[in-house]
Amino acid sequence: MANITCPRCGSQVPLRRFLSPASKPFCTRCGWNVEHAEAALDTKSTVVKLIPLVIAGAVLFAAVTASRTEPPFVFIIPALFALLALAPVWNYHSTRKALATAKLTANASLAMAQPPLDPSMQMLQTLPRPRRVRFRFRGSVAVIAIVLVAVLGCVTFFLAGAQVHRGDFPQNRDLFPLLLPFIFVLVGFAIFIVVPILRERRNLPLLRDGELAFGRVTSQQTVQQGRTSYSRIDYEFQSNTGQLVRNSSRDLTNAIFEDMTIPIFYDPLDPSKNIASCATYLRVVNSLS
Repeated sequence: MANITCPRCGSQVPLRRFLSPASKPFCTRCGWNVEHAEAALDTKSTVVKLIPLVIAGAVLFAAVTASRTEPPFVFIIPALFALLALAPVWNYHSTRKALATAKLTANASLAMAQPPLDPSMQMLQTLPRPRRVRFRFRGSVAVIAIVLVAVLGCVTFFLAGAQVHRGDFPQNRDLFPLLLPFIFVLVGFAIFIVVPILRERRNLPLLRDGELAFGRVTSQQTVQQGRTSYSRIDYEFQSNTGQLVRNSSRDLTNAIFEDMTIPIFYDPLDPSKNIASCATYLRVVNSLS
């Protein structure tokens, strides 16, 4: 289970997102985000509705297993599916129990008025402009890139092995079957990799030459988009002229929540042109690295 840092007291907080992307973290030490986490848990009605179905299925499976004479290993696969179905229910109840404990034991006085900045943010403050910016694969883009390379390798290996087995390789000059996986990967690379890189070019000047501010996340929610979902955050920051700027963006890290401090890069002449560091595949790196 991954951990994040509590933005109020600096404690390590578990990121409870196993099969539950809409879950929110909370701190049992100072009580940070307990209300939001409880509200998010209450809206997960689908898990609650699944509880009686999972229990009924488990009872039925136990009854059928007890009445049959087949060897026990026959029921290993159904048992694994039953355990997988119980996983979100277990996650729901463990989170509910942890929330109840946090409400009783959390001490709000442990929260610091001004929590220390993360070392990576302190590093950003020391970097001169123009900053050194790199494109880093992460999240869905990284997964897609790995899948494309894996598909290319497997299909090429299979086709080459098939031709060797038939004895017509490399004498056979028809390379079209071998080129098909390459074409597939090139098309996928253009769609899922090149397009994001080109789209990020508009953010490059902000990260390289823009002003740096530390914004506060005011809200976070998981937005359902078809069969997929993504994290959207609302944040605010103060420009160097004292102007309060608010904006919303997609969180590519899925690890940003309410009250957290995040780096914002903005145009000093027009602060409405800004980008949060968690909303771009571009990353500012130390010029010495």
